[in-house]
Amino acid sequence: MERNNLFYRLVFFFISCLVTTMYEFSITSTDPINTFLIGFSKGALIFALISLAELAFKNSTLRAFNTTLVGIAIGTLMGYVAINCVHTLFTLLGTQLKGEANNFLTLTTYLASLYLGLTTTYASAEVWWLSIPFVQLSPAGQAKKREILLDISAIEDIRLTDLARLGILDHQLVIPTFVVKEVQKGMEAQDEATKTRYRKCFEQIKRLENMQTLGLQQKEFHISELDDLPTKLLRTAKLVQAHILTSEQNSMKIAEEEGVTIISIEGIANAIKPSAQRGEILSIKIQRPGKEPKQGVGYLEDGTMVVVNGGGEFLGETIKTQVLSQKYSSSGKIIFCNAIPHDEKGTP
Repeated sequence: MERNNLFYRLVFFFISCLVTTMYEFSITSTDPINTFLIGFSKGALIFALISLAELAFKNSTLRAFNTTLVGIAIGTLMGYVAINCVHTLFTLLGTQLKGEANNFLTLTTYLASLYLGLTTTYASAEVWWLSIPFVQLSPAGQAKKREILLDISAIEDIRLTDLARLGILDHQLVIPTFVVKEVQKGMEAQDEATKTRYRKCFEQIKRLENMQTLGLQQKEFHISELDDLPTKLLRTAKLVQAHILTSEQNSMKIAEEEGVTIISIEGIANAIKPSAQRGEILSIKIQRPGKEPKQGVGYLEDGTMVVVNGGGEFLGETIKTQVLSQKYSSSGKIIFCNAIPHDEKGTP
């Protein structure tokens, strides 16, 4: 593939130089060598400019390209309206701009409008991008990898660093700029405990930014400054269809009502933590016989199946058992235990 690209570039280079050289000879032929050198140089310059443009487009995303096109269109429209308003104003005042003054005013107005159009479109890209989803030109059925917004409780949770090192959150974590501003504001607080807390949050952000494979991003979202921080996060997550990573549990219900998924670090820790360890004593109510003779089956509060060797004779009773092992099957986790004899367990 690289060899083919090099071949195509060489072909285009020679075509570019040939066309410009022929053009130079068509307009002048007094000095053939000088004409050839000028034509060849112009072709090489055109090829270099096009190659630079190709490199710039290659490093940009389709989304950025579309955003730029929309910004240019809006800026051009703003410039057209602005220059007409200015000319109308001068006409009402009985003054007409002519010559260089008129050209300079027109050029300056269009350039300023173009710049404002680009910056305004870029600043509000998240809003209009969602309102015009078809400009994404994404293949049908392609699943979008959702971003995960960090709140302050997640940032100050020391387990976040270990979670980030696993690689499962690479290029998904996003810190909204209003969260960063809140951290910076807290570092300037008068209360020493508050200042220490937010200083640790700031240090945690720096650690995460130094993880090159993580790809932590800071993004600016235009949300009302009147809202408190949790409300800003919820509205932002709903707007850009992102998740929220937190260490707090009290926002779960509100987020569900808003249709936002909350990922709890505590929930992740509980999910991967073994529900029972070898040798641990469990009180299990035997609810039905097992597949093997003298086996009984019960369940933990979270619905995990517990197979108890020697528990078949205690149907309907709650007995103490000792964990042997656990395994995972298509139906979920299964814990295997031995029933503790009466002389060891005493009264259940």
